[in-house]
Amino acid sequence: MDKIITFSFSENFIRNIADLIEREYLNPGKDISRLAFVFGGKRPALFLKKELGRRIKKSFAPPVFFSIDEFMGYLVTAGRPFSVISDLEAAYLIYTLIRKSFPEILERREDFASFLPWAREIMSFIEQLDLEDIGSDALGSIQHNARIGYDVPESINMLLTRLVSLRGAYHEVLDKKRSFPRGLVYLRAARAVQETECADFEHIFFCDFLYLHKTEEAVLRHLLDSGKATRIQQGGEKWAESGSLEGLSLFLIRGFDAHSQVCAVREILHKPGMLDNTVVVLPDPDKIIPLLSEIASSVGDFNVSMGYPLRRSAPYALFEYIFKAQATRKIDGYYTADYIRLISHPLVKNLKLAGGNPAITRVLVHKIEEVLIGVEKTSLGGSLFVRLQDIESLDEIFELALRTLRKMDIRAAVPELREALSQLHGLLFFPWETVGNCGEFSLHLRVLLDALMEKSLLSAYPLNMKIIERMYSVQEDFGRVSFGKDEFPAEDLFKIFQNKLDNEKFSFSGSPLKGLQILGMLETRALNFENVVILDVNENTLPALKIRDPLIPREVMLRLGLNHLEKEEEIQRYQFRRLIASAKNVYLVYEESAQKEPSRFIEELFWERQKMAGKLDVLEAPRAVFEVQVLSRKKEAFKNDEHAAFLKSMVYSPSRVDTYLDCPLKFYYQYLLGLREKENLLVEPEAAEIGTFIHELLETAFGIFKEKKPVLDEDFKKGFFALLDEKFAREFEEKRRADAFMLKKTITFRMERFLEAEGKRDVARILDLEREYTGRVSLSREYVFRARIDRIDLLGDGTVLVVDYKTGVAEVPRFTRALEEGAFSREMIRDSVRSFQLPLYLYFTDREYPGKRTNACLYAIRDVERNAGLVKLFKTKEDIDNKERFMGAYLRALEFILEEIVDRDVPFTADRSNPYVCEYCPFSAACG
Repeated sequence: MDKIITFSFSENFIRNIADLIEREYLNPGKDISRLAFVFGGKRPALFLKKELGRRIKKSFAPPVFFSIDEFMGYLVTAGRPFSVISDLEAAYLIYTLIRKSFPEILERREDFASFLPWAREIMSFIEQLDLEDIGSDALGSIQHNARIGYDVPESINMLLTRLVSLRGAYHEVLDKKRSFPRGLVYLRAARAVQETECADFEHIFFCDFLYLHKTEEAVLRHLLDSGKATRIQQGGEKWAESGSLEGLSLFLIRGFDAHSQVCAVREILHKPGMLDNTVVVLPDPDKIIPLLSEIASSVGDFNVSMGYPLRRSAPYALFEYIFKAQATRKIDGYYTADYIRLISHPLVKNLKLAGGNPAITRVLVHKIEEVLIGVEKTSLGGSLFVRLQDIESLDEIFELALRTLRKMDIRAAVPELREALSQLHGLLFFPWETVGNCGEFSLHLRVLLDALMEKSLLSAYPLNMKIIERMYSVQEDFGRVSFGKDEFPAEDLFKIFQNKLDNEKFSFSGSPLKGLQILGMLETRALNFENVVILDVNENTLPALKIRDPLIPREVMLRLGLNHLEKEEEIQRYQFRRLIASAKNVYLVYEESAQKEPSRFIEELFWERQKMAGKLDVLEAPRAVFEVQVLSRKKEAFKNDEHAAFLKSMVYSPSRVDTYLDCPLKFYYQYLLGLREKENLLVEPEAAEIGTFIHELLETAFGIFKEKKPVLDEDFKKGFFALLDEKFAREFEEKRRADAFMLKKTITFRMERFLEAEGKRDVARILDLEREYTGRVSLSREYVFRARIDRIDLLGDGTVLVVDYKTGVAEVPRFTRALEEGAFSREMIRDSVRSFQLPLYLYFTDREYPGKRTNACLYAIRDVERNAGLVKLFKTKEDIDNKERFMGAYLRALEFILEEIVDRDVPFTADRSNPYVCEYCPFSAACG
């Protein structure tokens, strides 16, 4: 048999191998069970077995199939058994060797957790040296140049000068343990093949290898020279010219983002016959979940075979939350926001802890959250840090949970709830506070994983089962490491574990021999499909090249002949061309945007087609188009008789009427349905909270001047700011981070300016503070109103002035001709009156002070530097003289608005005229 057999790209590789087996072995009646086939991965063996079964049509003893990793391991095992060292074990060995012999390299990264990323880079570099069988002589010149100094940090030069010694010591320890990483397996296999005859096999076929590492070349060369092996390849040395693309049906589709790409694939797969002998290739594994979400319900059988990053999973996020909670823990408890985030994780709050009912845990968690963020008023509300024992001993939590559970017709008792909360804390918090080594960490991790398996909803989702399976594997690695009893700070253990997870992938389950195949580019090796769909055919994705600054300088890599960028690009181009050359229909989907451009592979196809056709316009690339049904943006809520009756009896306030002016639908949600935004005392204080703080401060401080002339002397100011400090400490500092001092400085500055401006005002007496009026406003019908006035002053000229403090924007009504003429509409009143607060305040004040000259103003706290921040309703003497005319127009406008509110035939309609109002509206999502 020839030493090298070459097929063209346009031929079916697996089918041709089956032809060879049938011709050379099956037809002559030879035994095929002593043949060995070595592929780059495991998948081609399944397809070859299937093809052989189709031809033999009965049970048979198949050849032995190896991936290249398995075959190299076989050669090493032929001498003496060995084990594969885990990545953590190898990294710790590198660390201990450097700490013992070259401690200067560890400067600023003395602990293992900090050195681990470096250790991985060093392991990767040594692996490459081993794979390419680069000896000490080549490394010696590198060491010599490093002593002179590469243009890299001194620590890297220092490492390079120790390479030979470090690699030698590393190999020596591994050889003694007979525990090898991949690179050393290949290196030992290149030596072992000289001493083995591979007597287990009559002949060995190496299939579809483009580039070989030096160690692989040594193995293959020896077996070829001894007549023991044959190399089967596609394309030959001039593979780029192999396989004409002339008869290929090639389609290009431009997407505009990731989701448009997967939607385009969904449309492609809906075409007749597209699910037979079809592969969807994903160069970027992050597209798996969006793709499956689009196609899973319509494609029937499918198989996903590619590694998906563990860091993209829900269990990974859960561990992140656990570690974050420990990282922010203080002596006085857990940072409340991190505590809430952890217990609110979907895998946690749906645990079957009490009576096997996840609803009980869910209600309990939500009540804890409501208590801690201040929705339910308790002693723990708004606390920045919270102790677990304080939560467990707070009876209100369990009473609130029981109240809700009774409404849900779920039976539970306080002891059950206490036990459920204790279990939550026992799984997620207490064990991780004292963990001190990898062995303990592994045990705690096992308990948590077991709880998730037994009591969570994981089993309902097959994908999660694969994730947890991988998590268990990581847990076992942690438990088996030789340094399992070495003490580490808990923070370092979290970093080590997270680094481990960051480098882990898990595989999906499915049937590799039927249905739609969803593969990574590497998984398509040696396989052929009639229909090929490739996503993300963009630069930086295909080819996917790791262009970064590694630990080892590129200059060093090139000197050693390790030009992986060029080789990796060539391998990916080879796989791409080989896959499409034998297909009938190829769909290349890519994203076109300012950030992304088509892959160079597409540009090459364009160029080839242009040369073949002798013109430029050869391939169309239509943009992905999807039918969009635009729904009406007009959102309305209609009234019934009950609504109208309720609205007529409602107690109104100026703010309620102003809400209707801004947006009738917001009024509906807020005052008719009673919806409100969830209060959260843990976030930074919002404008409303700060406004309340200032109103209460001014009421308390100026209360001593009620029915007196305010005297703002130094004693008053001293007491005022002492009160501010005390109130701020109680309401903000105790419940927020240290950066609350910025808020305090801002408030203090504003109050200093306010007192300075207030001292210049001619106030004869403060008549009242925080005065509440409740009474009827007589219009075409009577409406009940409640109004709260911040302050009423008697000025030196005898004017009674209503003062309304404003910590935000201050705008008074504008009197317009349209307003006086009565050509009312809500929109016109909204733009003219803007707010009914001052007219209504003045309406009630006039009742209490009949015959007095009255006025009203907004007192803009943040603008006190400009005209003392006072914006009066009646600004001039002429305005005051026309007060009755102005007030009459304002009250008629108020009557129009109130009548529209209670009118059964006028729906509540969304007002989107002010984008700023809509952006900050709590009901924007419901508004559509």
